[in-house]
Amino acid sequence: MTDFVDLQGASGAQYRFRRADPADLPAMAGNAVIVSGQPPRLKVLFCGSSRSLAGAASAIGRTLAGRRGARLYVRLNVARTTREAEHADLVAGLNPEAHVDELD
Repeated sequence: MTDFVDLQGASGAQYRFRRADPADLPAMAGNAVIVSGQPPRLKVLFCGSSRSLAGAASAIGRTLAGRRGARLYVRLNVARTTREAEHADLVAGLNPEAHVDELD
């Protein structure tokens, strides 16, 4: 299990996410991914963005529930345009099982 994962968007850009616990999410805006497996064979189950990761904690927790072995990683992104652009790039590049453009 790693504390950080690097994910590549459709543009080729790399995005670093850090491991997080839904109960300890900051009130800051950011992107969230739920993954299973280990690098380099990570499977992205969910990709989302939020104006407040703490506000999205219950939705993230529900998404994690029942997904044994799945882990949450977040990337803090306060600027809305950057957050939205990175989210779109990641969804296009990773083809997650599910995604939400704005969790809250």
